[in-house]
Amino acid sequence: MSDARAVSTTLGYVLALAIATLLITGLIIAGGSYVDTQREQVIRDELTVVGQQLAADVERADRLVRAADTDSAVTVRVNRTFSNTVTGAHYRLTLVPGDGTLVLNTTSPDVTVRVPITNETALGASSARGGPVQIRYDGTDDHLEVRDV
Repeated sequence: MSDARAVSTTLGYVLALAIATLLITGLIIAGGSYVDTQREQVIRDELTVVGQQLAADVERADRLVRAADTDSAVTVRVNRTFSNTVTGAHYRLTLVPGDGTLVLNTTSPDVTVRVPITNETALGASSARGGPVQIRYDGTDDHLEVRDV
């Protein structure tokens, strides 16, 4: 009697399992990378929306400062509440006075978004965490800044 038939059945079964394992592993790795890429894109989109809303508030505060009577002490405060996280990631926003931009970034994953601001009032270098934010102008400081509330 020959046992060649039994060996070929066992060998075929082992090879089928090995090929299936390789295919499933490849799909899991590719799918994980795809999910990470999509998450970063969603975070970038959410940061852009938050940044545009905050930039609009900074520009509104700028208009209020310019419309105020320059002979009196001017104080402007605009409070705004945003989500503490974007897609589960904590973020920070920073006013950059040199180039007139608002920078929003997360650290895990590392995503940075820059939103331009159109203003005439000076911007002060300041930053705040995501969540409740205050845009502030005090005549003694003579610049707009963002702060945590």
